[in-house]
Formats: sequence, structure tokens, C-alpha cells
Amino acid sequence: MCKKLILSALMLSCCYLPAALAQTPLILSGQIKASDNQTFYSPKTDNWNVQVQWILPEGDIAKKGDLVVVFDSGSIQSKIEQEEVSVISSREELFRIASRGEQSLLEATYGQKRTALLLDKARIDAGISLEHLSKYDYQKYQLDLEKAVVANAKALENLKQVKVANTVAVTKQNITIVKHENKLKYHENKLEQMSVYAERSGPVLYGNHPWNGEKVFVGMTAQPSWKIAEIPSVNGLYIEAWVHEVDIKNLHINTSVNFKLDAFPQHNLVATLDEISSQPEERKEWGNDVYYRSVFSFKADKALTLLPGMSAQLEFTGVNVSE
Repeated sequence: MCKKLILSALMLSCCYLPAALAQTPLILSGQIKASDNQTFYSPKTDNWNVQVQWILPEGDIAKKGDLVVVFDSGSIQSKIEQEEVSVISSREELFRIASRGEQSLLEATYGQKRTALLLDKARIDAGISLEHLSKYDYQKYQLDLEKAVVANAKALENLKQVKVANTVAVTKQNITIVKHENKLKYHENKLEQMSVYAERSGPVLYGNHPWNGEKVFVGMTAQPSWKIAEIPSVNGLYIEAWVHEVDIKNLHINTSVNFKLDAFPQHNLVATLDEISSQPEERKEWGNDVYYRSVFSFKADKALTLLPGMSAQLEFTGVNVSE
């Protein structure tokens, strides 16, 4: 009889424990986000990595046009100075090339005019009939005419070559100038990207390191496209939470969920699950498991001052975490 009572008690306890576990709510940690933020990313540089030199203190209110983030631009500034010198030197070289070209063109033009005059004279001399000259002089004038024709042809060809050479030299030097000017503009644009300004007014929120999750700080080295900071909009607020792959099967679109904000723990609020990502992602700072991104909408209480970055705790009372 005692054995039957003990067995019955064990069976009851086995049935009771899972039921108790089944009532454990699914709790998610989320964060308020804004759908219309101005986000500041680290720029791409020739050195790949770039150092964060200065950031407006987190939480400070940036006004439109205020400087928010400054990246190290020492190497870019050096390249700008080099290209400025190169542009000046290239323009001076163009002046020298043009001057030499004008001089060579004057000389070639003078030489061609001289041979043309000599040709005219040789034609006149060669036009004298043999009856008025000795045979020797006549043949000499004919030979001088042939030489003058050849000399003038060479002078004309030389003049053409000088003109082409001058045009090519000036064109090449102009291309060199444009090349240096383009490099200068490129580095100047890069320099502008090293200082980022606010396009709207709002509080400055720092980003997180994509590898270890720690807050961005002055002096850190960032890779291109890392999120450094953002100025959130107070419009279009939503909650973003990451759901473990084990629990994703228990969530359904349009499900209502209660949540509280760490900043206002005494207020109970309600959100609606609007979106669940179709593909999981690894969250390196949380280990090797994968998580699904979920988005919750809610109606903001006008009595509460809500800002992006606030933490929220969502509680699914009707969800079994053990299922």
C-alpha cells in the first residue's frame, strides 16, 4: 500500500512540474529605436582603418550644423599639401613648356620664311635663260633651285613637327595638372568626410563595437561603415528585440505583449509584434547561437519622454518557454 502511495505521489509530481514550467513567461530584452535617424559611419580611407579623434559627448543635444564626429585626418592633410605643391609645380612647368614652345615655333617659322625667300630668289635666278648666262652659272642656278626646294620642304616639315610637338607637350602637361587637381579634390572630399555635422537637432547616441558590443569611444580604431554615433528622431519609435532560435517558434505576428521601460519601471505598456526576420543572425557578443530580429510597435505615452536607446523588457504571458 505504501509503495502505491509513493508511486502515485511521484506520478503527480511529474505531471505538476512541467505544468509549472509551462506557465513561465517568455521575457525578451529590447531597445527603443527610431525609423528616421541620422547615423554617422566611419569613412573608407586609403589606410582602411581610421581613428575616432573626437565625438560630441553622448547625451548632448546637437543642433543642426553642429560638428558631431571627427576622424583622424593627419595623413589626408599631408597628401593635400603634397598635391597642392604638385599643382603649383605642374602649372609652372606648363608655363615653361609654353614659353619653350613659343620660342621653338618662332625659330621654325623664321627658318621656313627664310627658306621660302631663298626659294623665291632661286626661282628668279633659275628663270634666266641660258643665252644670258654662262653654262656654268645656268647649271649652278638650276642646282641652287633644287636645293632651295628641298630646304623649304624640310623647313615646312620642321614647322609642322614643332607645332605638333608643342601641342602634344602642352596637352600632356595640362593632363598632368588635371590629374593633380583631381587628386587634390579627392583628398579634400576625403578630408570633408573626416568631420561630420548634424543635419537635425537631437541627442547624440554612441554606437556599439560590432565585435565586442562595447560603446564607441574617442581614440578607438574603426573599420569602414562601422556605426559610430547617431542622432535619433523622436518620430517613428519602435522596439527591436532579438529572439533566440529556440523561442522563435512561439512567437506570432500581431501578438500583443506587455513591456516596461527601465527608465519608467512603474508604467505598464503594450506593444504589438509587427515583424520577424526570416533569416537568423549571429550575435558575436552573445556567443555562437543565432537570433531572429523582431520589431514591435507601440503607442507612446505622451506623459513619458521616450528616447531611442532606452531599454525595454517584453513579457509574453501566454507563451510557453518550455514548449
